[in-house]
Amino acid sequence: MIRIIVLDDDYEAYNTLKIFIDQFSKENNIGFEINYFSNPLSFLDDYTPADLILMDIDMPYLNGIETAEKLRSKDPNVLLIFITNYVQYAIKGYSVNAIDYVLKPVKYARFSSLMSRVLKMIIASKNDNIIIKTTDGTIKINAFLIISVEVSDHLLIYHTDSKEYEAWGSLKETALMLPSYFERCNHSVIVNLKKVIRLDKNEITLTDGNKYLISQKKKSDFISKLNRFLK
Repeated sequence: MIRIIVLDDDYEAYNTLKIFIDQFSKENNIGFEINYFSNPLSFLDDYTPADLILMDIDMPYLNGIETAEKLRSKDPNVLLIFITNYVQYAIKGYSVNAIDYVLKPVKYARFSSLMSRVLKMIIASKNDNIIIKTTDGTIKINAFLIISVEVSDHLLIYHTDSKEYEAWGSLKETALMLPSYFERCNHSVIVNLKKVIRLDKNEITLTDGNKYLISQKKKSDFISKLNRFLK
């Protein structure tokens, strides 16, 4: 089931999108869960991870660009498409990593073509998306963006390409849910092998500049896996 959120203060615009989503669902035999918000503040307060967000730009309280900026601190990975009357504003959407925009009134041919592209992106990323219960709430993040996970003061620290997240859980449980390109380098750190830029005796350097020691107990397995991965 693919989860879509529609954020638009115009209910008729939402209803059109819902009809289009239902039609696309039947044509492609894909199930969608649709959630609707008319208020950007309520959307941000009640946000739970989604696969795709269809967002209006011209809204009360916060416009779409401002809303998307706040959204990105909660969910840096969710696919975002702007639905708008104003192409000049839609272009600004690329600053918040929107993948595209659709002009109102929305036509099904354009919508269907875009959804086909989005569907491929969602399916491709599904296997690498993980859910993290952070100290500020639950987020969904693509594992590739994680550089390392380490234990610090009884919390897990997720170091990512954009920020750090403090989370609850154990390193053992985290290792089980991460893709195969993650490996423990010592008792308290898991690293993304794709982010290793230097190996120097018993120390690795990652893309964010952090350096970690490889424990003697882990060294043989870790270096073997790193070498296989690099090949």
